[in-house]
Amino acid sequence: MHPDYYSVSDVLAVARLHPFYSSTTYPPTREELPHILAKSKGLATDLELASFPLTWKSELYKQITRLTVDLDPRNGYRRSTYISTTGGGSGRGPPMIFATDSVENHQQRVVLGSMLKICGILEPGDWVLTMHNAGHLYRALDLMTEVFESAGAAVLCAGPDMDHKDVIDTIAEYQVNVISGDAGQLVQLAKSIATLPDEQRMSLRVNKLLYTSEAITPAQRSFLASVFGPIALSSVIGSAEAGPWGVSSAEMTVGAADRNYTDFIFDQRLIHLEVFPLSIEELNEGERNQHGHNIEPLSEGEKGLLIQTSLQRLRNPLVRYVCGDVASLHPLPETVQRKLPQETSHHYKVVRIYGRDRRISFDWYGEYFEFQVVQALMRTESWGVLQYQIILRNKEEDVSGVATVLEVRILRGTGNGQISEPELTREIRNFFMVFDFNEELFQLTFLSNYSGFVRSTTGRKVINFVNWTGKN
Repeated sequence: MHPDYYSVSDVLAVARLHPFYSSTTYPPTREELPHILAKSKGLATDLELASFPLTWKSELYKQITRLTVDLDPRNGYRRSTYISTTGGGSGRGPPMIFATDSVENHQQRVVLGSMLKICGILEPGDWVLTMHNAGHLYRALDLMTEVFESAGAAVLCAGPDMDHKDVIDTIAEYQVNVISGDAGQLVQLAKSIATLPDEQRMSLRVNKLLYTSEAITPAQRSFLASVFGPIALSSVIGSAEAGPWGVSSAEMTVGAADRNYTDFIFDQRLIHLEVFPLSIEELNEGERNQHGHNIEPLSEGEKGLLIQTSLQRLRNPLVRYVCGDVASLHPLPETVQRKLPQETSHHYKVVRIYGRDRRISFDWYGEYFEFQVVQALMRTESWGVLQYQIILRNKEEDVSGVATVLEVRILRGTGNGQISEPELTREIRNFFMVFDFNEELFQLTFLSNYSGFVRSTTGRKVINFVNWTGKN
């Protein structure tokens, strides 16, 4: 076995005996892995990835829920593990636990840090101030700190609750040149920096921003550039299930102002990615099991649902996992490839992430709204929307529960070419068809900061669509 990653055949050898993918009751312990792999070498034929069905989050977490609380000493899921969480989608749901072998988890962070260094995103001598979240079981702060340190950078951990004035003073005092956090955290800090006197703002030596967790919008990108000037904007992608697995360098974001996607570089030795037709989302559980083996992955360049098989997670494997992102696969651009070591670059490829599958929709007052249309609308450049949120809730005084209130919360940036607040109000009301007879069920709120948004319970991320009506 390579110390940084495992072969597909080794991952599948463990997966076939793991309760995620078989009728086995308990996952193996770390001590049992060598015996399992040695036994698999004696089989006449290797297992094929295509022989495994797609793995859906709902099915995976049925097993995870059981294994997390089972105290049987045979339960390897609770032994020598690193615990990561993913938040409930509505902002009110409980966090979901994913356990990884602690040694594998540490090694994955080291390898991704090395990738940040190879791609020129971070380097020894960089001082990073990170505002990532920690607490309420969420662990983005320790995750990203270790990744950055593995790239050779020095890290100051501000955390999410440090006052912006203190953050800015720290950046100046320690000559910090890299700021990292969720995209929303970077925008919040930039809004504070924008209010500083020119002399104080110009004294900051920040030349890199590194964001995670959520896609950055053209309006956010433009606003950050207006505050920091020419700056290298990069990103890391990951999840509780797959861990950190890809990076987006500043070169990949050049000319990205009007894009609705982000390109990430990934190492094919560390993760195997497939893209399947979006139509697989429409299959029910029985159809998934019956037809899952017969559906072919899409060709390079075609857009669909991203399927992940981790080659860095052996004890609790992640095999053909439907992560929920819409994506397409592409070769590494020559402009980027020329800057990378030849012995490494031929293993790299690009995955283009368009975000979550937004084919969800909702209805309000008899009208049907496609979320992807709403999403595109909020990206309108002249609107200057840095963050938005749509909330459906029952009208408080309506005991029948029939009347549904549509609430839109907006945070805007400051910049040239933006329409006025009254004009934007008119545009939004027109889109959602708000008239005299239904305006009592519509609420538009302009926020001055992020504190007015509903957040997820763990990562404290802004949820774009929140449904509190109790109806699907």
